[in-house]
Parts: sequence; C-alpha cells; structure tokens
Amino acid sequence: MYGTTMAREIVLDVETTGLFVDEGHRVISVGAVEMIDGKETGARIYMIVNPGRDSEPGALAAHKLTTEYLKQFGAFADYASVVRDFIGDSPVIITCRVEQRNGNAYLVDRDFLNMELKLAGAEPVKESQWINVRSWSEEMFGNDEARLDKIADRYGVSRAERDAKGHGALLDAELLAAVYPRLKADYESFKSGTGKKSSARPGGKPHVT
Repeated sequence: MYGTTMAREIVLDVETTGLFVDEGHRVISVGAVEMIDGKETGARIYMIVNPGRDSEPGALAAHKLTTEYLKQFGAFADYASVVRDFIGDSPVIITCRVEQRNGNAYLVDRDFLNMELKLAGAEPVKESQWINVRSWSEEMFGNDEARLDKIADRYGVSRAERDAKGHGALLDAELLAAVYPRLKADYESFKSGTGKKSSARPGGKPHVT
C-alpha cells in the first residue's frame, strides 16, 4: 500500500507517439516519482508500452523509441491498474505548456494519461489532482524560460543524462522532482510578495523583487 498522507505528491511525465489525443496518438511510456513532505521517497514506477502505431517523426526524435522496439512490450491496459494505484488520490505534478484545442485547455500529460486509463476501464485522475507547474514558471520567469531544461539550469540541476539519452518519461519525472521543491518555494514566496516577476537568472537562485 502506497503512502496516503496529505503531504504525498506524485511527479509524473509521459511520452507519446505525437502531441494530440484527438489525432489518435497513444502513450508509449509513463514515469512517476513519489514525494512526501517535498522529498523523494525512492518509490517510483516506469513502464514502456506498445502503442500499436508509429510515432510521428518529431516525437520519435525526442524519445528515440522505435515502433519495432516497442512491439516487445504489452499494451497500456496491461499496466493501467499499477499506474492508477500508484497515483491514488495524491496531487499529480506535471509541467506542460497549455495548448488551446477545440476550445479547451489541453495538457499533454493529463489528457493522454486519462485517455489511456479510460480506454483500459480504469478511473481517470480527477481534475482537482493535477498541478501544472509550468504555469508557475511562466508567471515568474516568462514563457521562454519556463521549459524544464531551462528550469533545471536555473536551479543548477544537471540534465546531462537527458541531453545524452533524449526525453524519457522517468528521466523527465526525476528531473522535475529535483527542481520541484525549490520551484514551489519560490512560487509561494512570489505569490505572497509584491507580485512582480522574479529577477532570477539561469544558474542563480531565484528571488522576488
């Protein structure tokens, strides 16, 4: 049984065959890291699945998992209960750029994971559980500095493995987990302060002016 305290949070990332659910794209991997009281517990899950279709060239360039390689794995439905049980009722931390899609705010990680859970007959993750910290970064640092690699650089967190191997669900979840406590603390300070944009620069510690 996974931790159930109010301080439990799940940092999550998914990799997919393309950007949009409504274009028939599917999840190819899920990575999730458990945090309690702002610290990683060591509990995590990582799964690779067979999406049953090819990846778009742009997605393939990012995750580097070919169709032939993915054929050796089971479908998402084979692992859906593991993912859903791991998340439970805890907040789910993601960093996604908001896209406007068919008149709705579209988030890749949220929309893909819930789509796959529904197709597998599992309960989707409630809207109230999702916390998109990309919006925090954009508010403090601006759109151009809100990407995960930029945030890692800002907090002095190495992304060498990500640069070498490309995007990966667990790699990205671990990277986000490493920056999340400081990002959260800075955002709380930012919101309770003057409301001005942070003057922090990459490689330096953010502060509110």
